Amino acid sequence: MKKEKLTIDFVDFWPNFIKTDNYFYHLLSQEYEVIIEKNEPDILFHSVDYHNQNGHLHYDNGITKKVYFTAEPPHIHSPNYNQTHFSFGYEDTGDERNYRLPLWVLHLNWFNVPHNDYRDQSYLHSLDEFLAPKDPEKILLQKQAFCSFVNTQPFGKRVEFVPKLHLKQFVHCAGRMYNNTNGNIIGRGDQRWKIDYLKNFKFNISMENCPDYGYVSEKIIHSMFANCIPIYWGSNAVVGDFNEESFINWHQYEDDELVINKIMEIDANYDLYAKMISEPWFKDNKIPEFAKPKNVINFIKEKILK
Repeated sequence: MKKEKLTIDFVDFWPNFIKTDNYFYHLLSQEYEVIIEKNEPDILFHSVDYHNQNGHLHYDNGITKKVYFTAEPPHIHSPNYNQTHFSFGYEDTGDERNYRLPLWVLHLNWFNVPHNDYRDQSYLHSLDEFLAPKDPEKILLQKQAFCSFVNTQPFGKRVEFVPKLHLKQFVHCAGRMYNNTNGNIIGRGDQRWKIDYLKNFKFNISMENCPDYGYVSEKIIHSMFANCIPIYWGSNAVVGDFNEESFINWHQYEDDELVINKIMEIDANYDLYAKMISEPWFKDNKIPEFAKPKNVINFIKEKILK
């Protein structure tokens, strides 16, 4: 059966964004013959204007539906419905024009598309791999060191937490922040080298820039791709997105020393480590409903294209 044609375009996105190779393009291609059209597309996706061009302002034509997507903390880049019609972002605002789509969702290869060295975000892990049972013995054979930390920005809890954990046991800091490895792991664009690096460690510090509700970025899922136990601080929404038994949630303890004691206990006890790393990443190994592509595309069909 021939697919219905749908014209779309993208403006104001980040560097390395490819119009015909991104989450929204592949999502819509499941049901439509998607055509990139610069003049009066059916849908215009726009982001936080990384190049200061305000490209989305040129599409107030009464025809194009404008859809805002943010990969940044919502308190900085909340949607302006005077300039857009609908939005995808971290927040679950309760507004029927918005759909919560945190950044981690865009890092799974939902559509089985080929790898692209220049794409950002990279689809690093298939859904089948992510849902597959884990063998703790096999995973531990890969682990050569205690804990990794790959970050650039000195924001949030990680600023004080990383040095404290490092005093207990060496933390390999391979980003620009606290770098002690004489090398710099780049975390944007094609992140294969980052995932390959994380595979060497039993734990990875996966702490967000801020604790805004709903702001669950790629940090925790990159740890999961590498079969590291994530040490997480950030949004309370993480316990709805992922299985809390599969990672160390700082917010369960509310104190750095208690969290560090728990990490050291798990590190020293094979059975505890094996139990945690064996847990499915999703609760009951079921994809959260909001993250399922069918529900995202239903929002587009029922709200945006109606």
